[in-house]
Amino acid sequence: MEDLEEIVELNRTIFEGMYESEPYSLSKYKSRLQAKNPEIFITKDDGKIIANSISFQEANSLYLWILGVSPNHRNKKIASKLLDHLEQSARSQGLTSVTTKVYPVSKKMQQLLKQRNYVITKTDEAIHFELKL
Repeated sequence: MEDLEEIVELNRTIFEGMYESEPYSLSKYKSRLQAKNPEIFITKDDGKIIANSISFQEANSLYLWILGVSPNHRNKKIASKLLDHLEQSARSQGLTSVTTKVYPVSKKMQQLLKQRNYVITKTDEAIHFELKL
């Protein structure tokens, strides 16, 4: 959580213009994560955060809320490594799955999840994915 401000700034640059609404503010992150005991994984390059994932437990699942990689650092398997850590963390906690929802504009994320054997469980305004552990 001590890196949250830097994470929010990075995610603003990653998600700016991608969705109809503006990227979340620091106060929105704090509000959403309050009392959630989030798991935050970060990747740094030259001392700066270049990628992050934020998840928290929901029932017997680890819910991946946000995953972002700086555009300058994509196609280097960084998102896959973050998912490796996330999935291992879920297993070590005895959770039964990892879940997330991805909006239609995030084609690369959908592709990555499918490659990792996540299955679509529901489709509404977003596509819901799950990996059974």
